[in-house]
Amino acid sequence: MTTNEQVIDEAVTSSCTSLFADYSLPLERVELQTLEDKFAIVFCGIVGFTGDQMRGALLLATSAEPLGRTLPSTDASLREWIAELSNQLLGRIKNKLVSHGVTLHMSTPTVLRGQHIAPVSSTPIVPYAFSSGAGVVCVWIDVEIMAGVDLTQVSDAPDVMSEGSGFLF
Repeated sequence: MTTNEQVIDEAVTSSCTSLFADYSLPLERVELQTLEDKFAIVFCGIVGFTGDQMRGALLLATSAEPLGRTLPSTDASLREWIAELSNQLLGRIKNKLVSHGVTLHMSTPTVLRGQHIAPVSSTPIVPYAFSSGAGVVCVWIDVEIMAGVDLTQVSDAPDVMSEGSGFLF
């Protein structure tokens, strides 16, 4: 039987791998222990979210290689880019959760330098760890699901914009 945690796990994993694949950087989910102390985190983007069904925060952290390889232009800073990637990642997760009856409202991303941030496996929230071969991408998601919410139920979702598209008003 599927659990709420499995629904979140699938949404985070598929959203992260598809996001970086759209920027021509394939990622492979790996065990955290295979990455520890091998790569230094450069920046991390943090986005809060809230809704009637859940609330929490997402943190996306990368080493230099994945961040630099996906940077769309030399005019953008790495700081701006990790903020945008974290925003896009949570947007993809939000789109996946719509069919489970979840509506989320996202905050503006905040960025921190990664000088002292490391994926430590002894923390209560273990990050999702991904490898691009020469770099690391980690995602922490701290979710509080409201009592009585069952994410395993799938409903007809309203149309959502596909990733990478936009509209103007």
